[in-house]
Amino acid sequence: MYKSRKIAIRTALAALAVAIVSPAILASMASAASLSSVTVRFDRMKVSTPTTGTVCAKPASTATEAFVKVTFPTGYALGAFGTFTVSTTNLAWPSGAAAWPSIATATNVTGQVVTFPSGDLTAATLYCFNWTNSAAVQVSAAATSNNAGAVETDAAGPTLIDSAPYSTASIADDQIVVTATVPQAFSFALSGTTDALGTLSSGTVSASPTPRTVTINTNAAGGWSVWAQDNNAGLKSITANKTIAAIAGNTTLVAGTEGYNTGVTSTNGGGSGTITVAPTFVGGVLGKGGGLATAFNTLATANGTATNHVLTLTNNAAVAGSTPAATDYTDTITIVGAATF
Repeated sequence: MYKSRKIAIRTALAALAVAIVSPAILASMASAASLSSVTVRFDRMKVSTPTTGTVCAKPASTATEAFVKVTFPTGYALGAFGTFTVSTTNLAWPSGAAAWPSIATATNVTGQVVTFPSGDLTAATLYCFNWTNSAAVQVSAAATSNNAGAVETDAAGPTLIDSAPYSTASIADDQIVVTATVPQAFSFALSGTTDALGTLSSGTVSASPTPRTVTINTNAAGGWSVWAQDNNAGLKSITANKTIAAIAGNTTLVAGTEGYNTGVTSTNGGGSGTITVAPTFVGGVLGKGGGLATAFNTLATANGTATNHVLTLTNNAAVAGSTPAATDYTDTITIVGAATF
């Protein structure tokens, strides 16, 4: 009988204790929930590599947060708390993420747990922040999967509010080296290979009715050059045994005075290069140009790549009233080009 009474008394006291403690335990359990979403991105995943990174979390509970604690996986080396500097620059965060309010440099590192001060968060809002100093975290030396960590939010105290685990991996190498080759390219085209000046008259200066063009395309960073060589150094007639001589230097021919020259103008279609016409051969005005010789002369250059760089070549001739008549005045101009790779 006595023993039965003692057992009854003990049972009653235990029930009373549960009745007294249970509300506090239940309140604590109710306040701790799982974060709705957690992402921890390590900007490097290669083994033994220092790294920056990003932490994102979506709180589930309505409470007043004061801290966020990030647990890094076992084997990841952590620096002192002062190395965990932070930023809220959006570095390709998940869609819809907001800057973590009042996040600041960590105040504590204990084991693998890093504590950051935090402002109050709104439930169901995704927040992110970055740790910006690679001295803070070094990836594990072992290449492993399912490297476990956790993120939790705490009220002042600290008292746990929400938490959730995450997992990452450390790998032998996280970079792909891309290589490619761009082949050298150079094209050079003449618009035509004849230039009929027609019947020359002492009363006017004659010019190419359809000036021929040279079009250059190249990816040579050093640019290109174009040269010209005149077989006869003028318009030569075998029948009349006469040459209308090419005039040296840049001149403008005058009607009634014998002379022969080539004028060059340019059009820069694109590319990095700028075209420069050699001063001797600058044209653009009727009769203006320079006399070609039997040796190569530089007509123009460019100092970079070329997309449809065009030189327009105008041949000019003037005769005097005493210039011998003949139908076989002719000249052959050789035009060549090269790129500087």
